[in-house]
Amino acid sequence: MKDKGGRFLRNKLLRGAAIGLAVFAVTAVLWGLGVFRTLEWKSWDARVRLGADPSRAAADIVLLAIDQTSLDAYNKQQGLPWPWPRQMYVAVLDFLKAGGAKTVFFDLILTEPSGFGVEDDDAFAAAIARSGNVLLPFFLSQDIRREDPAVAASLRRFALAGRSVPPRAIQPYNSVTLPVEELMKSVRGMGNVQLAPDGDSVYRRLPLVFAYKGLTVTGLSLALADLGEAPIDLNRIPLDRSGQMILRFHGPAETYKTYSIAAVINSQAQVEEGTAPQIDPREFVGKIVIVGTTAPGLYDLRPTPFGGIYPGMEILATAADNLVHGDHIRPVSAAVTVGWILALSLLAGLGTTLLKKIWHLAVLLLAVLALPASAAWLAFRAGGWLDFAAPLFAVLGGFIAASLLNYGVEGRQRRFIKSVFRFYLSPDVIDRVLENPGLLKLGGERREITAFFSDLAGFTSISEGLSPEALVGLLNAYLSEMTDIILGLGGTLDKYEGDAIIAFWNSPLDQPDHALRACRAALRCQKRLAELREEFQRRSGHEVRMRIGLSSGPVVVGNMGSERRFDYTAMGDTMNLASRLEGACKAYKIFTLVSEETASRVGDEIVTREVDMIRVVGKKQPIRIFELIGEKEDVAADRIERVGRFRAALEAYRAAQWARARELFEALAGDPVAEVYAGRCRTFTASPPPADWDGVTEMKEK
Repeated sequence: MKDKGGRFLRNKLLRGAAIGLAVFAVTAVLWGLGVFRTLEWKSWDARVRLGADPSRAAADIVLLAIDQTSLDAYNKQQGLPWPWPRQMYVAVLDFLKAGGAKTVFFDLILTEPSGFGVEDDDAFAAAIARSGNVLLPFFLSQDIRREDPAVAASLRRFALAGRSVPPRAIQPYNSVTLPVEELMKSVRGMGNVQLAPDGDSVYRRLPLVFAYKGLTVTGLSLALADLGEAPIDLNRIPLDRSGQMILRFHGPAETYKTYSIAAVINSQAQVEEGTAPQIDPREFVGKIVIVGTTAPGLYDLRPTPFGGIYPGMEILATAADNLVHGDHIRPVSAAVTVGWILALSLLAGLGTTLLKKIWHLAVLLLAVLALPASAAWLAFRAGGWLDFAAPLFAVLGGFIAASLLNYGVEGRQRRFIKSVFRFYLSPDVIDRVLENPGLLKLGGERREITAFFSDLAGFTSISEGLSPEALVGLLNAYLSEMTDIILGLGGTLDKYEGDAIIAFWNSPLDQPDHALRACRAALRCQKRLAELREEFQRRSGHEVRMRIGLSSGPVVVGNMGSERRFDYTAMGDTMNLASRLEGACKAYKIFTLVSEETASRVGDEIVTREVDMIRVVGKKQPIRIFELIGEKEDVAADRIERVGRFRAALEAYRAAQWARARELFEALAGDPVAEVYAGRCRTFTASPPPADWDGVTEMKEK
């Protein structure tokens, strides 16, 4: 049976592993094709929002916002429409220079000369030169167009030179749009600000280095970071599979300290007038200042994981923060992701295949669903992007595939087992068999069991006095009551033969206390029949009593028959002896006899008394037989005292002390076994047995 159970388990393991590998293969292919990309992006957005921590945002990066309030103020007070004259930014630069700002970047479109004349551009260029720390944007494009060679020449002084750049970090572009030349000549640095969102139009990453007509130029965020004490080592920046840097957003819009540009311009005017400024210039000491637009009409609000209204300049601030402070998101390698998908696929496939109970499967489902989410979240907290969508698909796919296959392969078998075996196996036994249907394969094995054989006394007389319908009704009522007790104590019903019940314990499940269970079943069957005796007598016209024989020992037990039809049964001398003991009850006028082996196994739990030493039909070796008296706690003291007196009488009998034995047996008035022995003593007194008499009683009937 262990070999069958082992093969069954191995088959399930192989099936579960096959399901896991199949689900892994499908998931890996879909993942490679990008099927999960959109769902992965959305799951990442959720992680970003849940893990937002604005306190981590760098305090040395601040924003000057051209907000709606500033636009309204200058339009109403001074009649200045947008775009403003660039002279307005001169005041900003002078104020920031006085405040000791480290770097100033204008995230503005300055590709056309000012509408207020050349003098306006000249004034702004002069202010840029005075500051010496200003950066302006340029715009790279994939458009192919004819360009003046001087354009590339103008950009050359901002190109990277002598820097080690990972090849996959370089994004190729075909054309460029530069700021007004007068402004470009005065700036300290420039960077590309043309960003491309992910396929769902959300900004989550950005490239750092670009190739344009043989030049290698930087993005604006890298240009800002490069103005520190030492240039950024590009080889130490984690890049995703597209060669871009994943943005580590710390919070929603206005995570970085933001000032209205109108307040800064007004503060500069107050400084020039000699009054206390609205904003203290010292607030900008050592700060990276990004000037940009947040007013809805200026169209620089972009979708990010925090929603659709996020200033473009704050995306650049986030990138600069990540670069300057090394606060990066590291994408998990493809090899690790594939390995994780494989592990989850196998776990879901194997776990679902091996588990059967609904609550076990529910716990497994919750666990396997929690694993991708927990791992993705922990990776995020540690600064990594571990895929969530593909692993989630793997565990769901493994669970569903294994569940469907279990239902298809085992469901019919399980339903068959339940529908058939519920009639002769206890629910607990059925559950165990369902866990390992290999227990019920055709064939047998040698096991130690306790056999139960019962029969109704005088059943022929009962049946002759009843109609077929009444007999069936009586028999069904009797068998139902007795079978419930047997199954309730974990017994296996072998078969019914008319009024006879044949059952056994310790198969198909291991039951070390099988003898005790069988004895308790016999006692409870007799007790229940006593409770029903009056009703059964009324229905049958006879006093209904049952005889029971129990025997413990080896048998061959299993499914016997053909591949198409078989019975789960036990065969061997132990079963035959139980039948002989049931028949022997008639000779002693009692109703439950057990073998010596059964009696020895129950120890002190059950009170028994030795009845005789007999030789049953077909056997040469004599056996001791015992009567079941009751469970220890249920047997009264005077009954135990009578058992002791019977033992003394039996010893006198076996010593051939006929007179003494007769006296002791006759003193046990009302004991049918004692009456049998008293009769024997009278016979042996008148006609002593042979000299070689061994005290064994020969049973003439089966």
